[in-house]
Amino acid sequence: MSTILEILLSWTLVVCIKGAEKPPRPAPAAGFQDCKKALKLPGLEVLPGGGWDNLRNLDMGRVINLGYSLCRTTEDGYYIIPDEVFTIPRKQSNMEMNSEIMESWMDYQSTTSASINVELSLFSSVNGKFSSDFRRMKTHQVKDRAVTTRVQVRNLFYTAKFDPGAALDKGFQKQLFTIASHLENNQTRMADFLAEILVLNYGTHVITSVDAGASLVQEDQIKTTFFKDSLFMRSAITASARASFHDVVDFKDSGSVAMQDSFTKQYLANRTNSRIESIGGIPFYPGITLKTWQAGTTNQLVAIDRSGLPLHFFINPYCLPGLPNPTVKRLARKVESAIRRYYTFNTYPGCTDPSSSNFNFHANADDGSCEGAETNFTFGGAYQECAQLEGPDTAVLCQGLEQKNPLTGAFSCPVGYTPVRLSTQEREEGYSHLECHNNCVLGFFCKRVCRDVFWLSKVQFSAYWCARRQALGNSGYLFGGLFSSRSVNPLTNAQSCPSGYIQLRLFDQLKLCVSTDYEAGLRYSVPFGGLFSCEMGNPLAGNHKGTLDDPYVKRCPAGFSQHLALISDGCQVEFCVQANLFTGGSLPPARLPPYTRPPAMSLVATDTVLVTSGDGEHSWIKDAQTQLWRLGDPSENEKLPVPLSRVQILSPLNHTQTQTKG
Repeated sequence: MSTILEILLSWTLVVCIKGAEKPPRPAPAAGFQDCKKALKLPGLEVLPGGGWDNLRNLDMGRVINLGYSLCRTTEDGYYIIPDEVFTIPRKQSNMEMNSEIMESWMDYQSTTSASINVELSLFSSVNGKFSSDFRRMKTHQVKDRAVTTRVQVRNLFYTAKFDPGAALDKGFQKQLFTIASHLENNQTRMADFLAEILVLNYGTHVITSVDAGASLVQEDQIKTTFFKDSLFMRSAITASARASFHDVVDFKDSGSVAMQDSFTKQYLANRTNSRIESIGGIPFYPGITLKTWQAGTTNQLVAIDRSGLPLHFFINPYCLPGLPNPTVKRLARKVESAIRRYYTFNTYPGCTDPSSSNFNFHANADDGSCEGAETNFTFGGAYQECAQLEGPDTAVLCQGLEQKNPLTGAFSCPVGYTPVRLSTQEREEGYSHLECHNNCVLGFFCKRVCRDVFWLSKVQFSAYWCARRQALGNSGYLFGGLFSSRSVNPLTNAQSCPSGYIQLRLFDQLKLCVSTDYEAGLRYSVPFGGLFSCEMGNPLAGNHKGTLDDPYVKRCPAGFSQHLALISDGCQVEFCVQANLFTGGSLPPARLPPYTRPPAMSLVATDTVLVTSGDGEHSWIKDAQTQLWRLGDPSENEKLPVPLSRVQILSPLNHTQTQTKG
């Protein structure tokens, strides 16, 4: 794996080194419309260099700059292409037809982005799992108890790649410089927030190569029982899939007609769903001939496969020569962390075997929980403490965050229960105050002057829940689900609790529904298996002590499935209920960034003017007029009019000097 990553990273370095070595191009002499008018040719619309969301299989914002100053064309002279792109012609005769069987949704591959979905540098198991095609296929497989067959005709014309000399897009570069500025000034929370916004806008990867062509695809869902009965006739099943496809597109299969006619009837009788899609080319209609469809693919090209690399691979000193090297390295790590959070928050561990009683329809990563029986646990409530840190309105802020445990009337757990700290976080809020004073002239002529003053208050809160491994009769709370400002309670399908249940507030937006009425409230309750977070595991899962040497594991007990409670300031909080309870309905959409709460305000504006490498051999100085960085000499540090007290050490490798703006 490390060897593969080194090869990929070296490729991105070559791209940016070649781009840095080239002198800046003059202003474009022509644009796309000028080229189109002069050459009387269409432009190739299938282009690399764009951002890509590898979870949702969506094209995102432009990462690599593309221009049309040279009015270049493909080698066959059919399409106008950007200056930074070159194409490899694949000829119109390169048509491929294949059929396949996908027994499990875990084996599904996209018809338009298979190559980039198997990219291995990140959590490849969830790549493409939030695309519309995958969601539709998985829903049919699970709900209809079916397997999937797919027949497709692929017509490949070109492979387009961007030139190693291509530069980063100015809009993308501007966002990187903004994040870098916050990193240089030690404003890490804002940098985290903006890095997540970058992932939201530009995705997780950059498309380095794209296949331009068209494809005609048929996907059938056939009953699992029919497939198992015909397990030793896989070739007959794929032949039947081809035969049904050939009938729809009006061309006949030449082999084993009698056997296929008989078996195909059984195949069609056990088909629960069928979908035919034309990707590129002219729109599909029943009875279309393959010849007609193929003839209509010219000037109707789309992407039928993509390859790419993670977004942060393109954030390096060679791609960003205008930033100090230490800053660029921190910037790349910050963006990589934001991408990994996006993957982490969209990984649903659970049982992925539909035949298991513990099957979790929402799970997209198997965690080995298909075996194991449910155990009864008791829930001892929850509470939240708040500490006032700074500012005049901390009492008001804490009032909205504190929560006592109704079972004890205090910030504590009942006897026999263990307090488990889920997370400790800080909150900032700004409050406006009217401040007045007398403005006097010569001590006599006075007038009352008032103004609004914005004060920032900061508090720290800690959220706890009360755990007990052995059930204790009718003690503790019944659990009636939970909800937040961004989610509904699965038991009520609303942001509310069941009848007779009260709300316990955790964090700043999570509400737990609990009841002590074991008669009337029992019908609304669900078996509860604990809570865990990014900071703390679940004491109900396994026999662990919760110490540094033996921490609680971050998972649910056997027989329970995990579900998202909320994401609070970049920390994921999960709750556990009996398996199969909250996994009905449709598949959840992707949890999109940002996850980090931006700071309420910046009290002191700083501007970094010098960055020095840890070994002292290199330094970068920002020009006060142009705000551009240049490579300098460490001795220039002494010449800068910045007090020594304003030198900040950002990491053991990087030293940054800052000056406060007046």
